[in-house]
Amino acid sequence: MDRKKIAKVIAGSAVKILNRCLHVEANTTSCIAMYQPKAPDALSRFKRK
Repeated sequence: MDRKKIAKVIAGSAVKILNRCLHVEANTTSCIAMYQPKAPDALSRFKRK
């Protein structure tokens, strides 16, 4: 195999790996952003009635 073909194969593999990492990271971040922890009961006195 010549150098250009090897470089194409390596570049293609790198793109696939980075796309998979980006997909996983994007889903992980969105799950964390959607998580809403419960507020402590002590904060209930600050709520409007």
